[in-house]
Parts: sequence; C-alpha cells; structure tokens
Amino acid sequence: MTGPAPAKDEQPPGDGDTGKWGAVRTLRHSPPAVRFLLLGVFVNQVGGFVQPFLVLYLVWRGHSTAQAGNALTAYGAGTIAGVAFGAELATRMGPRRTIALSMACTALLTAVVPWIDAFPVLVAVLALSGAMVQAYRPASMSLLSDLVPEERQVMVFSMNRIALNLGATVGRLFAAWLILVSWNLLFWVSGLASLAYAVIALVAVPKDAGTGGAEGAGAGAGAGEGTARRRSRGPGYGAIVRDGRFVLFLVSMFLSSVVFIQSFVGLPLSMTEAGYSATAYTWLITLSAGAVIALELLVTRFTQHWPGWIAVCTGLLLLGAGRALYVIPDSAVLLVAATLVGVVGTMTGGATMWAYPAKLAPPGGKARYLALSQTAFGLGGALGPVLGTFGWEALGNGVWPLWGALGLLSAAAAAAAMRSGPGTPPPSTTP
Repeated sequence: MTGPAPAKDEQPPGDGDTGKWGAVRTLRHSPPAVRFLLLGVFVNQVGGFVQPFLVLYLVWRGHSTAQAGNALTAYGAGTIAGVAFGAELATRMGPRRTIALSMACTALLTAVVPWIDAFPVLVAVLALSGAMVQAYRPASMSLLSDLVPEERQVMVFSMNRIALNLGATVGRLFAAWLILVSWNLLFWVSGLASLAYAVIALVAVPKDAGTGGAEGAGAGAGAGEGTARRRSRGPGYGAIVRDGRFVLFLVSMFLSSVVFIQSFVGLPLSMTEAGYSATAYTWLITLSAGAVIALELLVTRFTQHWPGWIAVCTGLLLLGAGRALYVIPDSAVLLVAATLVGVVGTMTGGATMWAYPAKLAPPGGKARYLALSQTAFGLGGALGPVLGTFGWEALGNGVWPLWGALGLLSAAAAAAAMRSGPGTPPPSTTP
C-alpha cells in the first residue's frame, strides 16, 4: 500500500542550491513516484511503435495505401484530441486515475486491432486508440511538476523528454525484430506496455499525489473528495485563451514544432535531390537522436537556472539557424554542422519550454495549461509535413531560410510571452 506523497519542497539538509543539481542528484532526492512515473513513460514509449509502423502494417494486411494513409490520419487526429481529453479527465478524476484509465483503454484498443476486419471499425478503433495513448500526458506532466519543487522542474521535464526519446528509439529497434516474428505482435506487445504503465500508476503512485489528498480521502469521504475537486478545477479553456501572453506562448510552441519537424520532411527531400542515399539520411537522424539522448541532461544542468525566456529563445534561435544552414545540402560537413546546431537548440530550450505552462498555471489549472501547450506542439507536428512539402515544391532549397525565419518568429513570440515573468492567471471556476 502506498503512503502519502512526500512534500515536494523537501530536500536533504546541506545540499545547497537544488536548482543546479544534475540529473542523478535530482532523481535521487525526488519522491519515488517521480522515478516510477518516468519508468512508466519509458515502458509505454518502448511499446509506442503503432504509429511509425501503421501504414506498413495495413498495407501488409491488404489495404490500399490510400486507406492506410486515412487510418494514420485518424490515429494522428486522435492523438491531438486525446491530450485535451486527458486534461479534463485529470481535472475531474485526478492524475493517477487518469493515467491508469487511459493506459488500460489503450491496451485494450491496441490489442484488438489485429482481430478487426471491417475497415470503418478499424479506423474508429485506431482513432480512439490514438486519443487514449496521449490522454495520460497532461496527468503525468502535472504530477511531475507537483512532486518536485519549481527549481527542479526543468530537469525533471528534461528527464521526461529523455524517457520519451529513449523509449521511442528502443521501441523501434524492438519493433523491427517483432515484425520478423509476426506483424500482429506489434499490437499485442504495445498493449502490454500500456497495461504495464497502468499498473505502475496504480501501484507506485500515491493516491493523494497531485490531488491535495482528495483522491485518497478514503471511505466516507466521497462528498469531500468531490468538493475538493470542484474547488481546484481551475480556469476553463475559454478563460485561458483570453490570456494574450499565454496565447503568444502557444504560437511559439506551434511554430517551433513546424520548424522542428522539417528535419523529417524537407531534409530527406533535399538530401535525395543532392544525391545522398537513404542510408546517409538515416545516419544523420541517428546522430541527432543520439546527441539528444546522450547530452540533453548535461545541457539542462546548466540551462535550468537560466531565466526561462533566455533558455527558450536561445534554443529557438539555434533551432532556426540549424534549419537555415540546410540551404546548402551539397556539403556533408555543413549538413552535420546544421544538424548539431539544431540539436543544441532543442536541448537548450526544450525542457524549459515544456515546463513553463506548469509554472504559469493557477491552482487546478496545470492539466489544461499543459494540454494546450502539447496540443499546439502536436498541431505543428501534424501541419508541418504539409507545409514542408508545399514549401519544398514551391521553393526547393530556398525554403530553408524561411524555416530559419520562422524559428526567429517563434523566439520573438516566446520572448513576448515569457520575458516579464508569468502574468496574472485567469480566475478559477467552480461549476
């Protein structure tokens, strides 16, 4: 049986400025629930290989490429809607229950895919699966920010990003082996990974974590639990989007995602036209992913105590500069340099950008603030490929300075939103 969550501001005596701690020290002095949440994110991401292999799987089953593309679009739309849905679940049910429910539903929906023959039903199940697989995110991120003091949140969010990236890398390698055995194993193993995260949330996360004790009030406290949740629901989406500075931050998130995704859209097109092989592109992307996994926590150790707007704007400017440098694809050295510049930008500002909405949100509003920021980033990732291919067809390599300019615009929006510190949050609402 789990005990109460440790106070998030507790720290061992004599440990100095916790804002400058590295990853190991931060993790060691964080509540056990933080470590289990990060483990759950990693395990779930290891099994998160449905989306990357969905088109190939559906074509293997005999569906047309157009049908496979439609199914992937439905899954992607579900992932975007699921973030907002997860925020509402977290606000009403509590983060722990939201993670467990969303992951249990994901496990069921994913596991039944191989047994569904009717294509319309298959698309509907995939859309629901996409929604539920992302519904845990606002709850998980809200919990992480609740369980550690503010000066350690950037480092913990950086660990969360590493868990996502490392899990995805391991998962795709694992998936390549599973395919050799059976395509259906992709979905069954993915379902098991989601179920494992649900169990981790129920067993290892304290009942009162992130709820002020309401969720774990025990028998006979049902009315009090409901009242506590109603008091802490925070502002609704309508009130949040009237905060002009936060809207600017969302614009920055969206633009940064559009710029970031071009390494998977315009870059392979540019390299192919310049005569590089697919293997060369694969090595470049592997270099990028490896650098993030190996170095982001080290970079975050230094940037976590920078003013937030400086870390974010520096990162966005470097990201844009890296994309602009792709304008000359003929030089392999310049391609590597451009990739590394963009990667340094991602490592410099990424974790701070992800943590900022939790710092800005009023009591009870973290899940919605985090959901909106992740939705903005997801929309950028969804629309970025369309904009990227259109820009490439219209301008060719001349599109890269445009992506650099969008990086600059994203940095300007972030500076306007963050520079003078968190604004006055919208008032909480009580239904």
